[in-house]
Amino acid sequence: MRLAILAVLVIGCGGHASSPAASSSGSGSGAGVPGFPATRWVPARPTYVFASATVSDAQRSLRDAIDVLGIATGIDLRDATRVLEGVLGVDPLHPDPLAAIGVDPHGSWALFSEALSPTIVVHLTAPGQLTAFLDRQRKRGLVTQSTIVDTTEVVSAELFGRVTLSWAIAGDWLWLHLAPASAHEDAASWFAASRGTHGDGWIGNWRWAQHAAGAAAGLIGFLDLHGPVAGAIARLPGAVACANLIEPVGRVAVAVDGDEHHVGARIAIDVGSTTAIRPLILPAPTGWNAAAAPAAIAVQWNLDLSAVRSWLAPCLAAVGGPLALPDEPSVRAGRGMLLGFDPDARSGAGAVALDLTSSAFLERQLDRIPLRRALERSRTFGAYQGSSIAIPFSVTIEYVLQQKLALAALGEGVLARLVAPGVASPGPGPIFALDVAPPAMSAEAWATVLHVLAQQSVAGSPGPATRHAVERLMRWRDAHLAVTAEPTELVLTASGNRR
Repeated sequence: MRLAILAVLVIGCGGHASSPAASSSGSGSGAGVPGFPATRWVPARPTYVFASATVSDAQRSLRDAIDVLGIATGIDLRDATRVLEGVLGVDPLHPDPLAAIGVDPHGSWALFSEALSPTIVVHLTAPGQLTAFLDRQRKRGLVTQSTIVDTTEVVSAELFGRVTLSWAIAGDWLWLHLAPASAHEDAASWFAASRGTHGDGWIGNWRWAQHAAGAAAGLIGFLDLHGPVAGAIARLPGAVACANLIEPVGRVAVAVDGDEHHVGARIAIDVGSTTAIRPLILPAPTGWNAAAAPAAIAVQWNLDLSAVRSWLAPCLAAVGGPLALPDEPSVRAGRGMLLGFDPDARSGAGAVALDLTSSAFLERQLDRIPLRRALERSRTFGAYQGSSIAIPFSVTIEYVLQQKLALAALGEGVLARLVAPGVASPGPGPIFALDVAPPAMSAEAWATVLHVLAQQSVAGSPGPATRHAVERLMRWRDAHLAVTAEPTELVLTASGNRR
C-alpha cells in the first residue's frame, strides 16, 4: 500500500527548474529531450508524457498544489506531511527524506504510457539504499512475485486484487508501473518497451507542447488523444454530427511553473482551429477591465450560451440530454464583480453585466420592487439611458435595461466606470475568467461572503471551516483563472502570487 501511494505521489509531481543530465545505464535507443534525461526511456508512441528536470522542484509544485487546494479542503501542508510520512515511512514532500533512501532530488523523472497504465522513471543516487527501503516494505507483508527481463528483476504485487504495482531498478534508475486488472498486461512487457530499443516518434508532440506552454516551464507534458477520440467516434456510429464535433480534438499540452512566491499552470487543447468559436465570444462592456481592476473578485462568462446550446445539440441528443436551457432569464453571457463589502453595515459595491436574448424576465423582477416608480430617477451612463433606485434606509441601485443588455451596479460611479470608453482588445476576450484579490477585503468580509455563498443565506455566522479557508485565502495576493480561444487551441491558464 505504501508503494502504491508513493507511486501516485510521484505521478502528481511537477517542477520548474533545470539540472545537469543525470547518468544512465542500460539500452534504450531514444535520445529523449535535452534537460529532461528521464525521457530517454519513453517508448516510441506514448499516449502521454509528462516530465520534470528535478524531483525537488516536483515536490515544490506538489506542496504548492496542497497549499492551493487547502483553501477549499482545509488540509494543511503540515497535516499532509504527517499523514503521508505515517503511511509511507518517509516524507515524500521534501528533498532530504527521499535523498536518504537513494532518490536523486536533483535528478530527472518522467511519467508516460503506451496505453493508459502509467510508468514512472526516477533517477537514483544510491540504488542500494532504495533496494533496502523497498525490501523493508516487502517484509511488512506485501506479497510479491518477480521475473527477469534482460538481467533485471521486475517485481510485481497485486493491490486489492484490482491493481498491479510493479517496479524495477536498473543501473541508477527506478521504474514504477501501475496497471488495473482490466488492462490484461503481462508482468514485464511495459518494462521491456521502456528499456529496450525504441525510437522517439513522440518528439513532435513534445515540441508542440513546449511551444504551447508559452514561457519556459519545468513540468511539461502532452496527451495524444487521437486514439481515444477515434475510439469514442467509433462508439458513436449513430451520432455522426456529434462525432464530427469531437474529431478535431487531437492533443493536450500541460505546463506547470512556480517558485516560493508564484504558481502557474497552462493547459492547451489542440482543436485545429477556433475560427468558429471566436465570433461567439461576446465583448464585455468597454470599461469592464478598468472597473474590475480593484475588485476583490470578478468573474466573466462571455461565450454565447445560445450558440453553445445549438453547437452541443447533436451530442446532447446522442446521450439523451436536455436540448434546451431555461427560457428565463434568457442570459447569453454574464459578468459580475464585487469591489468591496462591509460586513457590519451589510453594504458593498459591485456590478453585473448581462447579454440577453430577452429582457422580459428582468423587467418583471424590477416591477416587484415596492414603490419602484416613486423611487426611480432617470440617469444617463455614458451612451446608455438608465435609472437609479434609492431604496430608503438601504442601497441605491443604478441600472440599464435594454432588450439585449442588462447592467446593474451598487456603489457611487460604478456603473459609469463600467460603460466608460476602454482600450480596444486586439482579439476576443476570454471565454471564462475568474480573478481574485484577497487583500481587497478584510478577512471578516471574506468570511461573510463565503458563508453566504456556501449557505445560500445571510442567516447565521461563518463556521470554523469557513474561517480556516479565509485564513488560507489571505496568504495570497492574487489568483487568476481563464479560458481563452487562441487560433488553433483552447487554453486554460491558472496563476497566483503569494503575499
